[in-house]
Amino acid sequence: MYEEEAVITAPGTAPFRECVVLIQNGIRMLDEDGELVKTATDDGEEVDDEDTGEKGYNYRSERFANRLRKDHRVSKVFSSRVHGDPATPVFTAYPNERVIFRTMMPADKPRNVGFTIHDHQWRQQPDDPRSRVIPLQGAVSIGNTFNMELIDGSACPGDYLYRSGSFRWDVESGMWGIFRVLRNGFGHKCKTACRKLFEKICK
Repeated sequence: MYEEEAVITAPGTAPFRECVVLIQNGIRMLDEDGELVKTATDDGEEVDDEDTGEKGYNYRSERFANRLRKDHRVSKVFSSRVHGDPATPVFTAYPNERVIFRTMMPADKPRNVGFTIHDHQWRQQPDDPRSRVIPLQGAVSIGNTFNMELIDGSACPGDYLYRSGSFRWDVESGMWGIFRVLRNGFGHKCKTACRKLFEKICK
């Protein structure tokens, strides 16, 4: 059980779901045989030092190469039906739920990366209601942190890709995952009704 997602409730603030994303682009990664995974290029040239080291989120990675061994169709590489869920975090929420993604990059390479969540947007400056709305956070580098509150909350039920903005070096090397918006079940509706009743009583 990972502790990268939680529902935060506190007096004086509306409840929200918090998703924590630790961005890494210089992981020393070993394969199942204990061999060092090395960044490679299609043309056989040496990789720039700034692009060495493997990529992932929260100390996990989902490389294309591993998935394509099972099914070579690139068009299905993100499919959980074909390959199962990725090793990277699968964040969950309910439709229209207030969600804040907290992203940070503690190390390792100084190469900037981007971060996007498909079909979702947020304000560039979360505390400024007049700040521009963006679909991708750029200039993510060592020591940077960003609090991204989704505009209008999470979208309709379904799976949404979250990923780096760079396909060649990052996404292909495993820097992607799934934001899964679930359908409202009976239990969730009961919890929501109880919370609203509790809030009215306590006012």
